[in-house]
Amino acid sequence: SPYPDNIAQLYLDIGKKYHIRGDLAFAQAVKETGYFQFYGSVSAFQNNYCGLGATGVALTGDEPLNGVDPTRAFYIPGLHGLSFATPADGVEAHIQHLYAYATSSQLPSNTQLVDPRFKYVQRGAAPRWIDLNGRWAVPGDGYGQSII
Repeated sequence: SPYPDNIAQLYLDIGKKYHIRGDLAFAQAVKETGYFQFYGSVSAFQNNYCGLGATGVALTGDEPLNGVDPTRAFYIPGLHGLSFATPADGVEAHIQHLYAYATSSQLPSNTQLVDPRFKYVQRGAAPRWIDLNGRWAVPGDGYGQSII
């Protein structure tokens, strides 16, 4: 299969650390990856389940990691979107991106930043899933509702 067997559990477990609903984050991943078929510009091997850093423009490899460990998250020239070393890193980056939208709080203790795009989010702008409309997806009409 194009995704790890434990992907749903990763979303539940990592979501708990951030007080983000892992079931709905997983539903967003299902939506963003086309049921893990990866028909879009991001490939399965990138462990990027939400299209982080996929802007429609191929990467140069010089995009800033903004302090993220380059062994966990990286940009591969010519590809689209971030690549993550492991499925868990990809899930955590997705959850962190949602966390950035949901709150202006610091990352929880015992976590390490793995989302290089975290700092670009208007912190706390989307505390509810439907608030992602026009933010995560543009124009995003009904985007949050479709995840729920």
